[in-house]
Amino acid sequence: MINRMLVIDGKRWGHRLAERLRQPPMGIVAWMQRHTQVVKDDPARLVGYLRIRERHCFLKLYRRPSLLRKLLLLMRIGRPLRTYKTGLVLAANGVLVPRPLSCAVVAEGALLLTEGLSGGGDYCQLWDARPSRDTLSRMMRGAGESIADLHVVGYTHGDCKWSNLLWSEERCYLVDLDGARRPRLLAASRRARDLARFTISAEEAGVPAAMLEEFLDSYLRKSGVDRDTLVRRMQPHLQKLRGRHLHKYGVEPHPLL
Repeated sequence: MINRMLVIDGKRWGHRLAERLRQPPMGIVAWMQRHTQVVKDDPARLVGYLRIRERHCFLKLYRRPSLLRKLLLLMRIGRPLRTYKTGLVLAANGVLVPRPLSCAVVAEGALLLTEGLSGGGDYCQLWDARPSRDTLSRMMRGAGESIADLHVVGYTHGDCKWSNLLWSEERCYLVDLDGARRPRLLAASRRARDLARFTISAEEAGVPAAMLEEFLDSYLRKSGVDRDTLVRRMQPHLQKLRGRHLHKYGVEPHPLL
């Protein structure tokens, strides 16, 4: 199947991506599996790294959308375009996220192209590589600062697990912004949930309590939130997330808070 692509936003990079997709002509799934470094492949998403015009890029295919979702995207509505626009707003406000480059519709779904981050890796990968205490300390402080920056501009992430945090060039980038929102209701609770999700990942990894405190101290310095208030707001989310972990894996993480 020869792939046809309609650029919804980000015309310049969309046209550059379209040029790559024509060589050779094939469906987007087959093309990505052959020409990108695939990092995620499931029924809902296909994600891979590639280079366009000597620049590292990150390409996500939202697979098998319903006809309604395709129509919404053509009308400039829907999750891929919302994620694209959210990324633009966050990047413009100094939040460390991969800068969105283009959003497009193809026969097999919707495409989101963002800048790629060379070197480093996500927090799960780097923890498994056994970083030094000094490196882990910098990672924890960087995560606290990046999540605080996100919250200060009025947004929440929605899924701050370690695989959605990338450490690149001594900075923490927030990725997978599909759930990022600017909540009008329960904003404080949603911010607390972001921090609770990060904490659960730290507990699952077996991070020392002192390292989590570095994360929290870094967050509190930038956000200006009172520690006791923050921890109190986190507790219901921590209990719920620990329960999910116990149900899924049969092991309860050792609480750090």
